[in-house]
Amino acid sequence: MATGNDTLNNLMASSAAALCSRLCTHPLDTVKTRVQVANTPQHLFPTFLHLLRTGGLYRGLPIALTLSVPGLSVYLTTYDIAKNALSKQFPGHLQDSVANHMLSAGVAEVCSGLFWTPMEVLKQKQQIETGSRMTSSTLPAPAQLQQSVRTKTLDLAKMIYRQEGLAGFYRGYFITLGVFVPYSMLYFASYEQLKQMAWARKQRTGAPDIQEHEMLSFLTIVGCAAVACGFAAGVSNIVDVVKTRWQTSILTKNTELSSTRKIAEAMFQQGGLASFTRGMGARILWMVPSVAISMSTFEWFKFHGFA
Repeated sequence: MATGNDTLNNLMASSAAALCSRLCTHPLDTVKTRVQVANTPQHLFPTFLHLLRTGGLYRGLPIALTLSVPGLSVYLTTYDIAKNALSKQFPGHLQDSVANHMLSAGVAEVCSGLFWTPMEVLKQKQQIETGSRMTSSTLPAPAQLQQSVRTKTLDLAKMIYRQEGLAGFYRGYFITLGVFVPYSMLYFASYEQLKQMAWARKQRTGAPDIQEHEMLSFLTIVGCAAVACGFAAGVSNIVDVVKTRWQTSILTKNTELSSTRKIAEAMFQQGGLASFTRGMGARILWMVPSVAISMSTFEWFKFHGFA
């Protein structure tokens, strides 16, 4: 069992989890972003092959690594701190309860969003840059996407700051909370319940004296994280499509993209309710392995420590 400063250990564990998760799953994130911003339905595998041929699978990785590490560290550490604090303050009502898990997840998402939102704005703009063989039907028009050749992160950041100031990096912060606060609440409530079910099953099948401070098996944690994430990611995809289009519309002059309401209206006119499910498969395919890797890595390092 890990000893010493639990908060520091959690920060280090979540940092390691963020690095492992992002390096393994960034290509799936890029495919998801491309599919969501396309004006016409796109198939996952052809999009993946195109990005593979044009070297675009890891586009936006540097900024993702730079901000996802502190973002996930704040997210997971804040969740643990809030969960423990609520359990101590309200032992009769919120001690390791579903309400505790959902409230703690909401607090964690609000705090970590200060890192996630700038990362998403910069990363997604780079991810949707088109290669030489991308057709006009695959993504919004060239003028909308500012198709300069693979804009560097620093240059892109300067452009955003000159045009919109610091607020430009937090474009979509509140709609991001609208996506990920419900997602996090659903995810952690499901994840913690699945872990409790796993503990109960383990005690029934021959280990009645096992203590909950001991660690579940690595594969059990992976399974709990994957199932919980798949459910939460699918439900929250509806708002995520609007958020992605809103954030990638920065630096454009298209009036149809000037507000989340107009984006939602345009999407409904283009394809009805089905437009809001666009990229759901890609989002689940990206988020499930991403969360499974990050949570299993986090839980393992949190338990064993870095000493």
